[in-house]
Amino acid sequence: MRWLACLGVLAASPAHADRWRSAADRVQGGAFLHYELTGLTARLDDARSPDPVKYDDLVLAGVRLHGFLGKGPTLAYHVGIDLFAGSTIGAAGFAYDVSLYPVGFVVRLGATSIVGLAAGVQASGAVGTLDDAVAAPVELTAELGRGIRVLARARVSYVAGADARQSGAPSLPTGDELDAMLGLRLGTRYEDQGFPTGNGYFIAASYREQGGVRFAGLTIGYSIDLAMPRRFSGRARTSTEQYDPSDER
Repeated sequence: MRWLACLGVLAASPAHADRWRSAADRVQGGAFLHYELTGLTARLDDARSPDPVKYDDLVLAGVRLHGFLGKGPTLAYHVGIDLFAGSTIGAAGFAYDVSLYPVGFVVRLGATSIVGLAAGVQASGAVGTLDDAVAAPVELTAELGRGIRVLARARVSYVAGADARQSGAPSLPTGDELDAMLGLRLGTRYEDQGFPTGNGYFIAASYREQGGVRFAGLTIGYSIDLAMPRRFSGRARTSTEQYDPSDER
């Protein structure tokens, strides 16, 4: 208890407090959040799969929450989580698609714009129509702009087990499933307490290859992005200094 008390005193001392604040001020990062509703319909069966999926339409709704953190203005560590649930329409089977991305990186290109790559673990399936499976997804993400913002994503998944779902992406030379989206957000940009921020509604074209079947559809949603101002000089910004757009050059 005495050692713990001593450590508490040291951590609370002004010198150590300033050191903690200085370390926190050197960190740079941000996050983006999507609320999405996606509808997909089958477009073309492919002969590569001997046992194609047993549904023609799929609806999924959920959220994507991704964040990035680093010590420099350009490269940052990236993590994220996607949580989606819905149903296959004709067969009326509960469907889900959940992904966790603990490993990745992003390259910052502007105040909140990023291009990133992440890998992780995914679980998905649909009752009575799509075998449950665990997969290893690799996802490339691009979010460019602030108020008006381009949203793009492409995910390749490598399925473990569920033989009917393996080699189910006709367009891929490697990988078992493909999921992609390209859209445009028409929103607003502003500074919130000195942090560059943007939000608004978006619409996107969606595409999926799964179980030897190609799907196309539409995604609508709402997205929010927020980031710490990029600092290139390495000078720590004090709590009394205001955000300066010239810091982003």
